[in-house]
Order: sequence, then structure tokens, then C-alpha cells
Amino acid sequence: MPNVTDKLYYTNSYHVNVTEEIDAFSKLSYEAPFHSLSTGGCISYIETPNLSNNLKAVEQIINFIYHNVQYAEINSRPDVCYKCGFRGEILTDEYLEWYCPNCGNKDQQEMQVMRRTCGYIGTSFWNKGRTEEISERVFHLQ
Repeated sequence: MPNVTDKLYYTNSYHVNVTEEIDAFSKLSYEAPFHSLSTGGCISYIETPNLSNNLKAVEQIINFIYHNVQYAEINSRPDVCYKCGFRGEILTDEYLEWYCPNCGNKDQQEMQVMRRTCGYIGTSFWNKGRTEEISERVFHLQ
């Protein structure tokens, strides 16, 4: 079934799907009511590019989270290619292999990719299913 069983991964939560084109505030507002129902723990998140030059946006998101959401995070992509010195988002190709968009490096020993998965920041590389899910995430704030 398209967009359901044709993925290498599945989701089992109240979160807006990772591929949904939705802004940060709408996503957090939609998920907020589910926090009080999740007695075993909960978290909402938004995906963003590097926001180091947009601290006003970070401030607005944190303020919104403080007033509306029990627990949330801002996911950015602070990757590094040690081969060429690139700092930014390391990407995946059609085979779900990680590569540096600056020099094409695919040696996982020569790069650091950091993503929050399952509530934790990881710097190791993931299986194909998790990599597919990570690569399909859309930005909720530009």
C-alpha cells in the first residue's frame, strides 16, 4: 500500500508523519493535547536547518514550547565531513548511503552525522529503515 507498507520503517506514535509539510507551530499545537494522554512519556520535535543565524526563531519556538507543550526538542543537522572540513547537513543518496555534499565522501569513518532518533542524539550510522525515515524528514521551520 503506497505510503504505508512500501517503507523500510514504520511509526507507532501520535506524531505528525515525518513527510508532512507543516510549520513548526502547527505541528506542536496538533501534538500538544496528546502529551497529557501519554503517561509513559512523550516528546514532540521539529526539524530545522542550522538556526545559528536565526536566534529570534529559536527564541520564539522555545517560548511556544514552554507555554504549550510538555516536552519538545529542536532537531538540527550539525554534521561534519572530516575529509574536506564541511559543516552542515550530510545527505543520503538513492541507496540510503550517507555522503558529503561538498566533496562526495562516503567513508563513514571520515564523517560525523548527528540525528535524534528514538528520543536520543546518535552519532553512529543507522540501518536502512531508520536512515530512510531520517532522510524523509521535512523542515518545519526554514
